[in-house]
Amino acid sequence: MLPCCHLFRFRDLHALQSLGLVLAFWLLLAGALRADGAYPVVVKDDRPAPVTFTRAPQTVAAISAFGADVMAALGQPVQGVSTLNHRRPAYLGERVAAMVDLGEVHEPNLERLTELSPDLVIGLRQYTEPFERKFEEIGQFLAFDLMTYEDSDRAVVAVSRALGDEARGQALNAAFADDVAELAEAAPGGVSALLIWHWADTLYAFYDHHLSTTLMNRLQVTNAMGSTPTPEFKKPDAGVLTMEQLLRLNPDVILSFTGDDRPVSRHPVWQRLDAVRNNRVFRVSDQYVMPHGPIARELVLREMAHLFYPERFAAPADLPAAARARPLTFVSR
Repeated sequence: MLPCCHLFRFRDLHALQSLGLVLAFWLLLAGALRADGAYPVVVKDDRPAPVTFTRAPQTVAAISAFGADVMAALGQPVQGVSTLNHRRPAYLGERVAAMVDLGEVHEPNLERLTELSPDLVIGLRQYTEPFERKFEEIGQFLAFDLMTYEDSDRAVVAVSRALGDEARGQALNAAFADDVAELAEAAPGGVSALLIWHWADTLYAFYDHHLSTTLMNRLQVTNAMGSTPTPEFKKPDAGVLTMEQLLRLNPDVILSFTGDDRPVSRHPVWQRLDAVRNNRVFRVSDQYVMPHGPIARELVLREMAHLFYPERFAAPADLPAAARARPLTFVSR
């Protein structure tokens, strides 16, 4: 590389007619030099073999909300995104409106993905493992096991490294850690809660090691479901919750995710719960069950702080209306 004092000797530089063009030239040159020096890079996802990138991916598809989320946080476009229950991640709002629908996260539309031919596919390992070879035929592929806070931090850095900007991913993680610490210090505590996923007529409650419930604990809220009975394993991240258990736990606040907008069956137990009597049962959006992207985790943190301590924290104004928590409604069976 030439010393910087010699860069102005390039033959075409005298053609730049204004200071604005000179600055633009320097910015483009600096970017090119950084890109040439950054690759190849080796990225470790959650599969056995690391992935080598010889150049920066120019086009990206996301088989998960996480992929679209982290790319948006890094200021990069995404061609296509998968859906959950045939809906794009509502919390990303207009960012995903123009993206190609790649089908359900557990059953991606491989034909449509092949037509897009992205340089990089980012997915969740539990959903993409059966199609791994096909993804690798299309382009580079990164797959993550996303459950814990640590999983989130690691995956954000891995994707940013693949894009040639690892420092940006580290900065996103550091900024989020600061936000968590700030809200934790201001949270008064004294609240118990459950985060529930309704699957048909079965309830699943998340254990402490899931990212959303970890944030719940950081906000001085007791997760009534507690820790997993198998702490040596990350899976499962939730356990079946019977109505009898729900009554026994009787938390102050219940956060409920369902795959559609239909009301929940009015089992007699619901009316006996303190959370129901005090109007503190909320239907939450999919960022709570897939909270690992930089945007999702920030919105979950701030909205949970508001739901648990409404007198202390305001609701996040930047959360799209379709993704905001709202009262859970019931219907007679």
